[in-house]
Amino acid sequence: MNKVAKYAVAGAVALVLGGAVALADDAKPDAKPAVSAAAGKDLIAAQKALQAKNYDEALADLDKVKAIPKKNDYDEFLIDEFTFSAYAGQKKLKEAFPPLEAAMASKYMPPDELKQRLGQAAILAYQMQDYDKAVQYGNRALKEGSPAPELLTQLQTVVSQAYYLKNDYPDTESFVRSVVDEQIKAGQPPGDELLQLGLSSTLKQKDEAGEDRWLALLAEYHPKPEYWENLIQGLYKNKPTDKQQLEIYRLSAEVGILKRGAEYAEMAQLALDQGSPGEAVSTLTNGFTANAFTDAAEKNRNQHLLETAKKSAASDQPGLPKLEADGTTAATGDKLVGVGIGYFSYGDYAKASKDIAAGLEKGMSKDSVDARLILGIAQFKSGDKDSAIKTFQSVKGDPVDQRLAQLWIIHTKAPKAS
Repeated sequence: MNKVAKYAVAGAVALVLGGAVALADDAKPDAKPAVSAAAGKDLIAAQKALQAKNYDEALADLDKVKAIPKKNDYDEFLIDEFTFSAYAGQKKLKEAFPPLEAAMASKYMPPDELKQRLGQAAILAYQMQDYDKAVQYGNRALKEGSPAPELLTQLQTVVSQAYYLKNDYPDTESFVRSVVDEQIKAGQPPGDELLQLGLSSTLKQKDEAGEDRWLALLAEYHPKPEYWENLIQGLYKNKPTDKQQLEIYRLSAEVGILKRGAEYAEMAQLALDQGSPGEAVSTLTNGFTANAFTDAAEKNRNQHLLETAKKSAASDQPGLPKLEADGTTAATGDKLVGVGIGYFSYGDYAKASKDIAAGLEKGMSKDSVDARLILGIAQFKSGDKDSAIKTFQSVKGDPVDQRLAQLWIIHTKAPKAS
């Protein structure tokens, strides 16, 4: 019996044994519901047997009550209650379910107790693979009751999985999304399994937009390489430019999915071509440290590229302060942005943030989208996450650039790996 069944059985007997069986008093027609005199003896015996966990004996006593020709409605209610408890105690879930349903439908079922019984019914139905009733009673329990946190989680699992197992993928996603939205609103990180169920339901529907949305949530709340690989692969639906390709590599390196030697080499060459020799040096150094370059020819080729990048950096880096001074008096912000990207290349993210932001404030004669992306990354890497998110949110225009910015926001918000 798995986790969701334990609640359905545990405590089931206790729920119906809270008080003594009361006999009917014909002189007090307005008294609380009570059993008939004819059924009282055997119902009391059944209750005592249940309290002692003598379930076979309890069922035998209940058979005697069932044979009595004249029973009142309350007798029938207690027969169902006690029969459910006996079978639940024996872990005979299929036998326990019909009397539970009958007891829930009775006018004698206390409203507060009904809320708990609806949860039990949903879990029992799920155990019996009756997914329609699991959905029916689970949704009622969630709507009409205020389940305890443990039961709430179990019911959400039962309903979402029941929808999925009966191949109702649209309702699976709709239900899971409502649960996830509530959890996020309450400041609770949604569980990995729940988000994966949402993802799977969109895959079944061949819903690419939905798939992307669930992958983004998984990457934000449970960052794993496989989620990031799928998200970043989606950037290639539109052919990225060389600048965008370098940005893709920057994000890949940041989230830990830059693995192959060819990727390190291409990233370094792109950085070198775009005037970031310091980044080319660090990229190739990281590649060698990670043993990404396997055969001798590849190692030799990239060692040569590394030496070229080092020479370029050696002549480039010393001139940045002079260029920065020139940029502050320039008419546009292009030079300051260029200097900021230079500082970014050498890992000085605080200076990079300052100069790129100042350059963008002045205004650029060229497209500023890539500059905003680099500014956001620099702000993130310098520890200013709030400013980074605002900068990424300001990236507009090309769909690849906008998506890159959105993915950086996801990464910026993601919890640190423990």
